[in-house]
Amino acid sequence: MSEDYYTITNKEIIHNGPVRLRIDSFTYKGKTFKKEVVEHNPSVGIIPTINEDEILLIRQFRHAVNKYLIEIPAGKIENNELPYEAAKRELAEETGFTGVLKPLTMCYLAPSYDTELMHFFVADNLTKLDNPTNMDEDENISSMIVKLNDAINYCYDGTISDCKTVSAIFLYYFILKDKKK
Repeated sequence: MSEDYYTITNKEIIHNGPVRLRIDSFTYKGKTFKKEVVEHNPSVGIIPTINEDEILLIRQFRHAVNKYLIEIPAGKIENNELPYEAAKRELAEETGFTGVLKPLTMCYLAPSYDTELMHFFVADNLTKLDNPTNMDEDENISSMIVKLNDAINYCYDGTISDCKTVSAIFLYYFILKDKKK
């Protein structure tokens, strides 16, 4: 696929906060277009495993959709933080556990308008922290242990509707399935 017809002509920052919003102007095949872009730090998502049959998920209120969602622990990578360090921190903040982290994959969450790249990890050998790190003040989170087969069913029936969580659960499920062959 040739990309030489695609030329960015302008990037205008319209909001500069925890996320930046910009409007890009670009030409493609002789026509000019504008797109809104959310500039977001990379992030991490973690599948904490209790054993091969159970995972630890969180239930978190999400203001944008005005409801509680069942999710994997996740969060943005802070400036100068490595993905592994961010995953360790987010796991502790959102679940009160630490564990052995193994990289799984990475993917863009919404590349049509957002730059966020999420690094996924699996955490096993979980240990409850004596003094868990506090979660962010605006977070309302509780954790729950879910059987992996139930989590798969929740992805299908809509009980779990968070895209990163659905993706992570299926990836983990298929990794386990391949290990058992």
